[in-house]
Amino acid sequence: MSLLPRISFFFTAFALVLSANGSIAEHHFQTGIKAYEKSDYETAETEFTMALKADETPAVRHNLGLTYLQLDQPAKAVWQLERALLLDPFNRSYRKKLNLIRNQLGLSPVTPKWSIQFSRIVAFKVWVIFATLSFWLLLALLILPGLNHKKASSRIKLLSLLSSLILALSLTAIWLNLKTLKSGTVLSEETTALHAAPATAAPESGFARPGERAYIIDRHNDFYKIKTEGSATGWLSGTDFYPLAE
Repeated sequence: MSLLPRISFFFTAFALVLSANGSIAEHHFQTGIKAYEKSDYETAETEFTMALKADETPAVRHNLGLTYLQLDQPAKAVWQLERALLLDPFNRSYRKKLNLIRNQLGLSPVTPKWSIQFSRIVAFKVWVIFATLSFWLLLALLILPGLNHKKASSRIKLLSLLSSLILALSLTAIWLNLKTLKSGTVLSEETTALHAAPATAAPESGFARPGERAYIIDRHNDFYKIKTEGSATGWLSGTDFYPLAE
């Protein structure tokens, strides 16, 4: 088999796999919706979870979050909606429902800063591409005039300025995205103790509330050292905390 037919076969097979995954995800998604409408929330949870395994979408995360709410697991519902907003950051309906559940848990509503919203205008990998291209373009614009023993023209200076601006914006957006991904949600449905060391027998250092956001400081085995939005700091078991980025 020549190279071209092999490449063609590969992409055809890849497209078929994607199509199959999409069909499987859609089947479980629709079955989950029907189960939810019949108040069969256990089945809905199973179906939406199966849909996620085939294809993660913000809609599935959103529906799974509402299902957990019906199953009286609001902290898990919060995490699912936080994840849905990570995938679809400008969805007002998702944010409204997230804040309603947070209010139910005694937590303050969250309003994203403009800088965070800006960093999510495009996907993280797109910012990485922008940063890479602008860096190499800027480097070329700075070096080439010197190699040709010529002064940089006004056009080159303008391009250099634009490249510098895009590079700065891209690096800022990358940093903000990485900072966001170093956060998570307290999954325990009850107020849980934080510990001074990564062990449940360690002295308590504070408390974390159900559904509370927290910034990840460190990790050791199955424990996370976190700082909650209420400024409590300590170690929490991975069974009671889940990072925003899986």
